[in-house]
Amino acid sequence: MGNSKNRSNRYITVKLLYFLLLWQLPLVAAAANDTSDIDTNEIDTIVVPLTESDDINHEGYYFIRLLKLALSKTIATNGSFQVKEYHTVVVDDLLRQTLQSGDIDVIWSNTSSHYDCDLQPVGYSLLKDLSNYRLLLIRGDDQPRFDQVNSRSDLAKLTGGMGEQWPDIAIMKQNKLPLVTAPGYEEIFKMLSAKRFDYFSRGIYQIQTESERRPHLRLVIEKNLLLHYPNTFRFFVHRHNSALADRLSEGLRLAQLDGSFDMLFNSIPRYRWGIDELRNGSRKLIELTSPKSATELGPCKKGNLAKHKILPQ
Repeated sequence: MGNSKNRSNRYITVKLLYFLLLWQLPLVAAAANDTSDIDTNEIDTIVVPLTESDDINHEGYYFIRLLKLALSKTIATNGSFQVKEYHTVVVDDLLRQTLQSGDIDVIWSNTSSHYDCDLQPVGYSLLKDLSNYRLLLIRGDDQPRFDQVNSRSDLAKLTGGMGEQWPDIAIMKQNKLPLVTAPGYEEIFKMLSAKRFDYFSRGIYQIQTESERRPHLRLVIEKNLLLHYPNTFRFFVHRHNSALADRLSEGLRLAQLDGSFDMLFNSIPRYRWGIDELRNGSRKLIELTSPKSATELGPCKKGNLAKHKILPQ
C-alpha cells in the first residue's frame, strides 16, 4: 500500500511539472525572440578588385580610398561598412563578368556603351577632367617622327597600341587611327619597345609613373602632342544594386561638398603632375571624336544617370 501511495505522489508531481512546463513555454519563446538587447545593425561588406599594392601611384590606391571615403560619408544613414578585396586579380572583360556574377560589388572604369548597358554606373567623374586627356608613350629615339605630327590625319600615319579588351579601342576606330592590340597590359610596353607599333596612348594621370617604372625599355613621354576626347571614369555596380549606387552617389556628393574629395585627389603625385602638364599649355591639341554612349543611343541607363548627376568640377 505504501508503494501505491508513493506512485500516486510521483504521478501528481510529474503531472504538475508537465503543466508548469506548458505554462512556461510561451514565456521561453518570447524571451528567445526578444532582440531588444541585441545589436541588429549589419556591417555592409563591399568586395572590390584585388590591387596587390599600397603604392600611392598604383592604379587602385586612389579608387579604393575614394570608395571608402564615399562610404564613410553615409555611415549615419546607411550603417557601418567594411571593404574586402577579391581573392585574385581579374581584369578587363573578366572583371566585368565578376561584377555581373555578384562576386565583386564595385569596380572603377572609363565609361563605354558596353559597360553602361550591362552594369550600373554611378554618375560622378572620379578623375575630374584628367581622364579626358591622353599623352603618348614612345621609343626614346622616335621623337623626330612625332615632331612632324600636327593633326589627326598626321597621327593616322603612325600606329598605336592598346589592350585588346579596352573600351578606348572604339575611339581609335572612330577616328580611323591604325591600332595593334595586345592580350595583356605589360605586353604592350614590351611590344612598343620591340617596334611592333609606334606609340601607346595613356591617360595624362597615368603616364608619368608608367614611363619611370620601365627604364630598361627606353620609353619616354612624347613632348609635343595632347589627345582629347570624352572619357569619364566612374564607379560601376551590378545593374540591380541600386542601394549601393545610391549610397556611393550620396557619399561622393557629400565628399565634394566638404572638400575631402579634392583633398584626396590632390594628394596623388601623378595626378598633380598631370594637372601641371595641362596648365603648361604648350602642347598641340588633337581632338578625337567619340562614339555615342549607350545613354545617348537608348534608355538602358538614362534613368540612373539622370538620378546621379555629375557635379561641376
